[in-house]
Amino acid sequence: MAAEVTQRQQEWFRAIGLTSIAVVVAALLLFALTRPVGPGMLGDLEIYKGAISYGLSGQPLYDWVYQHPTVHGLGFTYPPFAALVLAWLVPLDLLAAKIIWTLLTFVVTLACLHLLVRTALSSTSALSIMRQVAWTAGLAAPVMFTYPFLHNLVVGQVSLFVIALALFDHQLPRRWQGTLIGLAAAIKLTPLVFVPYFLITRQWRQAAVATGTFAGASLIAFAILPQASIAYWTDKLWQTGRVGRTDSTVNKSLLGFLARLLGDGTTAKGVWLVLAVLVTALAFWQAWRSHRGGDALGAALMVGSLSVAVSPISWPHHQLWLVLVACWWVLQRGVWSKVLAAVLFAILMIYPAFDDYTQTAGLLAVLVELPALAVLLVLGAGARPFAAAAVDGADG
Repeated sequence: MAAEVTQRQQEWFRAIGLTSIAVVVAALLLFALTRPVGPGMLGDLEIYKGAISYGLSGQPLYDWVYQHPTVHGLGFTYPPFAALVLAWLVPLDLLAAKIIWTLLTFVVTLACLHLLVRTALSSTSALSIMRQVAWTAGLAAPVMFTYPFLHNLVVGQVSLFVIALALFDHQLPRRWQGTLIGLAAAIKLTPLVFVPYFLITRQWRQAAVATGTFAGASLIAFAILPQASIAYWTDKLWQTGRVGRTDSTVNKSLLGFLARLLGDGTTAKGVWLVLAVLVTALAFWQAWRSHRGGDALGAALMVGSLSVAVSPISWPHHQLWLVLVACWWVLQRGVWSKVLAAVLFAILMIYPAFDDYTQTAGLLAVLVELPALAVLLVLGAGARPFAAAAVDGADG
């Protein structure tokens, strides 16, 4: 008589099987994306490396321009502190830098997914290590097929790392919470949206720590890169055209959607300002509701998603916040949360591929705009769709 398979053995088999699938998917993606006929890899990383090397040699950091057969005129667009954080790329061979960056992209993605799994499931049942591994790997496979992840992977973006800093901030001891938010904002400004969230939820210490960390990091950058700091804060920050065209179909912000619908002019910007106020109020209400129920991670996901909605330019890799929300919904109790997760995953997988379309009509127009509107689904449903307000003190 065959020996009965224990629950522990089932967990091991499930973890090994799902991990194997995730590894195969990652390998196939890397193989496809690095083929000579593929889209090429890590252009943004080349910009970081080239511009920072140029700036640290005494030249104007923001004057360096990326030269590529298909991409022209791109340069460094982040605050000077980001150049200091990424300076480790300069002495590395370009191939070595790309390999390390790509490995870090996968590792940080898994770390974010594991945080979601551990937080969402630990209060509902005994969560063994193998069960955590199984859930993390099981989520990783569909995540790798979403356009935001693929876009981040292909261009070699820093967005994932900035998101991870903001996502893990509440895991710090209470006295240090806000530190990672401040550092993330000093690298890329959008995490500053967490400061009003801290104020609304009366997390005064976190707001002060985040603001102080952001200011301190910016002052350090000023001391080391004074010319670049003056140029950025007085001039380059306000040159929105350096980031990209608002009406580009690759821009998945609400302003991008309105610019394509109404034209990139005063009318679109006026409607956007009204919509941005309404969306901001909705997002902070959802975040406040999650925070009140003890769901700090759900609140962070709502605030991060708000940054995608109200930023004038939101490239696909910024929408990794929405991908994480889809994973969070999968982990919630109830059928409807999982139905919404499936819908959101579908939207984030059906992007038209890697292009800026000058004209859209019919199905292409729908596929272009659905991802831009997906943030409204996220903020409308909240961190725990169709669930009653969480009990105070619940482990989120």
